[in-house]
Amino acid sequence: MFMGVLAGLFSLTKLSPEAIILMWIMTFLPDFDVFLGPLQKIRKAYFLSHKAGSHSYIIGFIFTGIVSFFISIFRNVLFIEVWFAGFIGYSIHVSLDFFAASKIPIFYPISKREYRLIADRAVNPILMIFSCINLLVLIAFYFTLPYYQILMNLAFFYLFVYLIYFVIRAFLRTIIQLKIPRNQKYIPGLLPFYYFIYEKILDNESTTFNLKKKFVFSSKKQDLINQTISNVSDEFTFFELAKQISQEYRFYHKWNYVLPFIHENKDSVNVVLILAESFSQSLRHKSIKREMSSYYISILFDKSSKQVISKTEGFGSFKKWENKDW
Repeated sequence: MFMGVLAGLFSLTKLSPEAIILMWIMTFLPDFDVFLGPLQKIRKAYFLSHKAGSHSYIIGFIFTGIVSFFISIFRNVLFIEVWFAGFIGYSIHVSLDFFAASKIPIFYPISKREYRLIADRAVNPILMIFSCINLLVLIAFYFTLPYYQILMNLAFFYLFVYLIYFVIRAFLRTIIQLKIPRNQKYIPGLLPFYYFIYEKILDNESTTFNLKKKFVFSSKKQDLINQTISNVSDEFTFFELAKQISQEYRFYHKWNYVLPFIHENKDSVNVVLILAESFSQSLRHKSIKREMSSYYISILFDKSSKQVISKTEGFGSFKKWENKDW
């Protein structure tokens, strides 16, 4: 939305008010596909999923063309101008989502193949707060010093800051991913000066999952999670079943870096799959230690029949899952 505001400011003397407003609306409209969730559960159609068909340059080109056609008729404005502005706004959203952690089908319906650069977090609360503050500053300047040149100078300053941020993020991701082994994957941190490395090690006997925190300007690293599953164990069988079931959940289709926690008792087996791309740390109260949290799915199986007893998902702390006796 903030990028849409900047794009609108740069268009003030070049486009009609209708075109500018449509461009801003289109910068966040693709995410309205979250309201199609109930329909997707009924029809099971790919297009209705979140960050699926709506997050495509081709769909954006067609959709903004249809909307612009009606705007041009009812508002008597140039169709091409409104269409161009709307598509620019739509493309801003798709491009920024491609930059983040979630895969999106940018060429749908020609291809359902999904892409991502994973240079920033899919949800970055620090960047969100920074953008909200910047938006409030722009609004304050508009009402206290409503001069075109002042707004433009401020807008260009923000554009310069964000471009530097995006370039740094993309550069770090590219350099680090090129340097690390193929079985390791880069995951951006909330801030550019640290990041995570997800590692999956396969051998004949076991599969090991690692997550480490590293720093850009330091050789220091922090081992966060280390899980090993025997490839010939019942644990591995239930892990594979859980992975298949997880594909019913949109984020597990879009995000690849899974960290398993498996707990069993006499009658049941609980498999918890953590998404490393959403991993975060927060300070505990009155402690220097950090609490780990992430998006997860918890699947409880009947041990003998391997049938699913229950399924839950959410975002939260997984301290209890680290305890093997839980």
